[in-house]
Amino acid sequence: MTDEDLVDLVCKGETSRFEELVQRHQDGVYSMALRYARSAGDAEDIAQEVFLRAFRSLDSFRHEAKFSTWLFRITYNHCVDWARRDTKRHAAERVLEEGEEIVDRRSGVETEVLEEMERVEIRAEAGRLSERYRSVIMMYYYDGRSYEEIGKILGVPPKTVETRLYRARRLMRRGLGSRGRMSK
Repeated sequence: MTDEDLVDLVCKGETSRFEELVQRHQDGVYSMALRYARSAGDAEDIAQEVFLRAFRSLDSFRHEAKFSTWLFRITYNHCVDWARRDTKRHAAERVLEEGEEIVDRRSGVETEVLEEMERVEIRAEAGRLSERYRSVIMMYYYDGRSYEEIGKILGVPPKTVETRLYRARRLMRRGLGSRGRMSK
């Protein structure tokens, strides 16, 4: 049964079927929330609020996009709202969580330490970007989303996503270069 079929059943009164939608998408929603919250407790709260908002506004789902895209748009909006309200943390600390690590098996401990320092520096530089650029970096590199899917989540054309990604990379290179770190 597709997500859209479940949405139809929930809207027709089978509200217990919403739990299936939650089970299908809870990991993705939680993962996105964790990248903004950087705390498991806050990410759980955000995810709960996202699913509550989705449930309450399920009748507004128009089937023009996939349910998952609609849900991640709600998640993204809620994460951005949460980040704006969270004045206790710096942008670099609250936005990007460490992505999958690529291990270089060529050398020893020294190389691993240098690579980890570089990853931390890159994450911090991404955290300094404005929301418009930070969000595309996060969704593209950390979530593995396509230009089209990011565009649907953000409500912009895929070409705009491509342009923002290009500009974000350029800004990050400049920032890393000015700190004595030249990126490839």
